[in-house]
Amino acid sequence: MQSNIPAFDTIEITLDGAAGRLRLNRPATRNAFNRQMMQDIIDGARWFNGRSDIKVVVFGGNGAGFCSGFDLNNFSPDASPEEVRSIVALGSELTDVILHMRAITIAAVHGHCIGGGVVLAAACDFRYASEDATFLLPETALGIPLAWGGIPLLVRELGPLMATEFTLLCEFMPADRALRLGMLNDVVPRHMLEDRVGRSTETLLLRSSLVLEATKQQIMAARESLVSGANAFADAHLLYSGLRDGASQNARAAYLQSRKPAKAP
Repeated sequence: MQSNIPAFDTIEITLDGAAGRLRLNRPATRNAFNRQMMQDIIDGARWFNGRSDIKVVVFGGNGAGFCSGFDLNNFSPDASPEEVRSIVALGSELTDVILHMRAITIAAVHGHCIGGGVVLAAACDFRYASEDATFLLPETALGIPLAWGGIPLLVRELGPLMATEFTLLCEFMPADRALRLGMLNDVVPRHMLEDRVGRSTETLLLRSSLVLEATKQQIMAARESLVSGANAFADAHLLYSGLRDGASQNARAAYLQSRKPAKAP
């Protein structure tokens, strides 16, 4: 029953029979991650895992876009190693929880999908996007490495060559190119995104829970054997180094200044 669904500050959870939906719900920030939303997503995913009747969970975002990434303002200028470590650990936990959800997960991406939002989408089993969707990893332009176990995820999905281009050039990738590179299952007009996700959801709901879960475990084991995420523990050390490195700090300031809208004359 809907009344049994937990309430969260930064996400919305709904149920429709054996299908669930988790929507990022900070539209005023274009669904930027903060600690609270990261923890809410983890708790929401674990709540779904406790529901043996749920076969499919769709991840989406309310408002103009899917997710604008992690807000660096959550790091204080004098962030301690422990503060950085704790945030990176939370992000890695979020990725791991979604990767290993019992239910089949589907990302429904519209608008901007940036930084940690790309990692979140990549952790899902299926990924559909609207034609207006764009993907961006700005981390290296900001003077920091991609964390949350994102590198092994992207190498598995795109291969080493394209993962290198995507992470180092920090250029927007339109949905049609993401589809050609194998990062998406399908791209449709914005008004058809819900229908496209719904068709796959309906098909999956016809399968037995046992078969869905067992097959997902087989695929996850095969993916992990291709590129292991075991070294993601080093992400926190690399991120802290980037936050403290002088050249990285200058690059971050220049990038953020370049992203500011021009003032009207």
